[in-house]
Amino acid sequence: MEKKKKVIASLVSFAVIFAALLLIATFFDLQISRFLTKGILEPGMYDTNNSFGAFFEIVGDSPVEIMLAFAIDIIFVYAFRFKEGAAKKVLLIISGIFSVVPGFVLSLIVFDRVKPHVLYGVDAELATGAYLQLTYLFFGVAFAVLGILAVNNFSDESIKKLLRFAVATIVFAAVSTIAINLGIKEIFGRMRFRAMNVNPDDETIGFAAYSRWYEIKGHTVSDETMMKAFGHTDANKSFPSGHTGAAGTSYALIMLNSVLKPQKKSVRAAMWILPVTFTGLVALSRIMVGAHFMSDVLMGGTLSFVLMIIAREIIVLKGENLKALKSGGKK
Repeated sequence: MEKKKKVIASLVSFAVIFAALLLIATFFDLQISRFLTKGILEPGMYDTNNSFGAFFEIVGDSPVEIMLAFAIDIIFVYAFRFKEGAAKKVLLIISGIFSVVPGFVLSLIVFDRVKPHVLYGVDAELATGAYLQLTYLFFGVAFAVLGILAVNNFSDESIKKLLRFAVATIVFAAVSTIAINLGIKEIFGRMRFRAMNVNPDDETIGFAAYSRWYEIKGHTVSDETMMKAFGHTDANKSFPSGHTGAAGTSYALIMLNSVLKPQKKSVRAAMWILPVTFTGLVALSRIMVGAHFMSDVLMGGTLSFVLMIIAREIIVLKGENLKALKSGGKK
């Protein structure tokens, strides 16, 4: 089949599936959330200790740190092997320092997410003491060292190929994270299902405050009101799902597929199936605990996927599919 036809078929299939899911979410968001939270989030509850939801809350956004760590480690090894002089020193120092950050952040986030579920009764000072910062730092350094040692096992040819993957991963992960968490959430200000569930009959913060995903409301509820009602200040940050968008960073494996081009079909298939499955499970868990609606997780995951495809096309494939669309050439 011509390359052009394959590209068009992929784009049309993606558009049709996305449109169908978005249409369902647009009209049935609330009903889907009520069905999936039944028996998990009782009326009046904001948080739940559902094991499935808790697990994916803890590990759901870890792909951001893991993929960024891998990308930075690639840059470190590339600089060590192929750069000379001042450029080598600068790249090694910068990538070396930043290689510690993902592991540090990952350990901090995991511990912070575990605390509410398992550390009941632990003294607050012990659970947030300064010594924990050293623990996070130790984990960050260990994570970086192990990552660099692992990447160092790749051949020179593979490292050169992986450099494009590293740049593309950093770009798409950074843009996705910033767009979702620092931009879109603040603009739309959509109330979470679990927030409305606390005082369901309240005209201001109950289900009367429900809005569809496309309604722009902004920051209509003050932090003081949210803290008093829910014990949290993120109750109006439902759209889109940051967890699902972060889980979608695992789509970097699809780019890795394009770079390394493994011979085994099972490996190539796994690099598609694993990130799609993981992101889907995270999305499901976020609806089940009332943190997000279907449209929230759909948009969060799709935004990451689209940004990955764009980064892959421009940085990794150098416009291969765009050229095929233009020329109609065969693969």
